[in-house]
Amino acid sequence: MNKKTIITKAEGKRSSLKKKVYDFLKKNNMKIICFAVMALMVYIQLTGYSVFADPGKSSGGGTTTASGADGLWNTISTLIQTWVTRLGGVVMFVGGVMFGLGWKSDDAEQKSRGVSTLIAGAIVVAVAQIAGQFFK
Repeated sequence: MNKKTIITKAEGKRSSLKKKVYDFLKKNNMKIICFAVMALMVYIQLTGYSVFADPGKSSGGGTTTASGADGLWNTISTLIQTWVTRLGGVVMFVGGVMFGLGWKSDDAEQKSRGVSTLIAGAIVVAVAQIAGQFFK
């Protein structure tokens, strides 16, 4: 074998790998984008919370906050309420998009699924808000 055939084979392997990666990204682009956005949202949300902070210290005005266990429970319940509400909002958004695309293509089944998804998201938001009142 000479140098030229070895270089040609190596370039063929590189272009084959590039094609496979390109095809994978082209096929799964929405999944990758959605995963990246959700990972970014989780990262941003979690970096803002101090779940294990000691809330039993005085708050400067002479009054003390709830005990450590109660403060932790309040923090966790607030976190759950916030994220379930956001999840319901995302479901409502997806339902609205599905409903709009159903009108675009004049597909009655897609319109029906869109409205059902929209209502399901609204129910999740409502339950999260009501449950938040009971947890506090």
